[in-house]
Amino acid sequence: MFVIGGALWHEVIFNRWYDEWVHEIVRLEMPIGFFLLTHAMRAVVLVYIYTMLYKGGDPLIKGLKFGFLMGMITGLVVTGYYGDFKITSPSWALMEFAYNIVRGLLAGALISLIIGRKELDGITAA
Repeated sequence: MFVIGGALWHEVIFNRWYDEWVHEIVRLEMPIGFFLLTHAMRAVVLVYIYTMLYKGGDPLIKGLKFGFLMGMITGLVVTGYYGDFKITSPSWALMEFAYNIVRGLLAGALISLIIGRKELDGITAA
């Protein structure tokens, strides 16, 4: 799902801007096996952290808050690396930061809907 979302964001919706802002950057193609492995690892870590932090309440609201936080952290880390490249547009960094927040919100919502409510003090929340 997030692979499709990323392709839509980068290759369809904002393709013109990406071409303009980072036309000098050569990006090597990542082997698909490594790409899938790293995404699976990220999913496992996010689910693990979410289950550690969830203390009750509406799972969707908690998931969105969690996703927003993870998106902001990811966005800060990812855009921090752009100084290593020839990216001269602050708009590029802002757009990538926004992409990570959107992706985090969707991931948080999806995780919360799959996991739902967990048992609190031996009583299952309905």
